[in-house]
Amino acid sequence: MQKTLPALIISLLLNVGFSSAQGEDDIQTLQGEWTVAAAEQRGRPFDVIVGGVLTITDDRFELLTAAGNAFEGQIRIDASMSPRHLDFLHDDGLLWEAIYVAQPDFFRLNYVEADADTPRPTLFVTTADTPGTVIVMQR
Repeated sequence: MQKTLPALIISLLLNVGFSSAQGEDDIQTLQGEWTVAAAEQRGRPFDVIVGGVLTITDDRFELLTAAGNAFEGQIRIDASMSPRHLDFLHDDGLLWEAIYVAQPDFFRLNYVEADADTPRPTLFVTTADTPGTVIVMQR
């Protein structure tokens, strides 16, 4: 037991460091302008938001929807989770909780408006009975 405890602590510290580095990598990958290419809500195409533009600069976001609505706030990433977590903390107090996958030219997320009765999504699909909006964005 005495030998395994230090090994466990070192392992946990290494994993935390990796998660932090991965989160920093993801923040860098997400920087810039993303355009909504496809979306799904309640298991059906949600084309009304296609064409919206999300811009991420450092830890801030600006979202201009296809309908012309504008949102601003801060993003928070937890890359240690699987799937990875992304929160959009709006300047007006609204919170969207999401899961995400980010690559240099592809960004997919599933988000919900946070409240006590709506858990963060765990999959990148929706059904008629599940809340959430899956969005695919490209540069």
